[in-house]
Amino acid sequence: MTSTRGRRALIGCGAAGSIGFLILFHLDAATREGFVLLRHGPSLLMLGPGGWVQIVNFMVCGALMIACSAGLRAAGAGRWGPRLMAVYGGAMIGTAAFVTDPQLGFPPGTPSDRLPGTNAPETWHATLHTVAVMVLYAAATAACAVFARRFRAQEGGRLWAAGLVVNAVAAPVVLVVGAFYLQTESVGSRWFQLADGIAGRIIIPLGWVWAAAVSVRYLRTTPGSERNAPLARTDGRR
Repeated sequence: MTSTRGRRALIGCGAAGSIGFLILFHLDAATREGFVLLRHGPSLLMLGPGGWVQIVNFMVCGALMIACSAGLRAAGAGRWGPRLMAVYGGAMIGTAAFVTDPQLGFPPGTPSDRLPGTNAPETWHATLHTVAVMVLYAAATAACAVFARRFRAQEGGRLWAAGLVVNAVAAPVVLVVGAFYLQTESVGSRWFQLADGIAGRIIIPLGWVWAAAVSVRYLRTTPGSERNAPLARTDGRR
């Protein structure tokens, strides 16, 4: 059995991983030559000189999410929520193991209109990278739905549940529209470039903030917290 302190430490990995990832990503993005926040996604920072920083960032964050899933399972967070958190973490590690291809002017020296899979060949590892990203967001979306259902049944959990529902609806919509439409059209249009850039900035927090919210919620309501509010148990099969 995991001790209360150990369980809370594992759960806290979710918040630490999410927040740490976003901070390091933005610091790296601000200092990497040629990287444009309104044009390039986090995955491109794995390429070129200094690319190891984001590779490590993704891998460490993924490992912390898997640790968080163990803490949630020990805290009685049901069956599917912790499992989906683990899949989410594993997919994050997968995105770092299989890096994407140079595109859209990054790293410097790459043609600004190059978009593998559209107007240039795509490598096998870039294809696996895309699959990992899709699994990551699918797991995040499903986890948001599962935890929202649990939180809704708990005292003081309705607002938390509402936030997760919004995340679960918005993430797949923004991802699909951005990745499969806006990004393709952005090659020849500044307006689509702007729209794609905005979608890219929205999808990043949607992919990580939810995990921090789940982690914080359980830290606030499991034994050992100052509030020590009891969790309302729902069907343990979820």
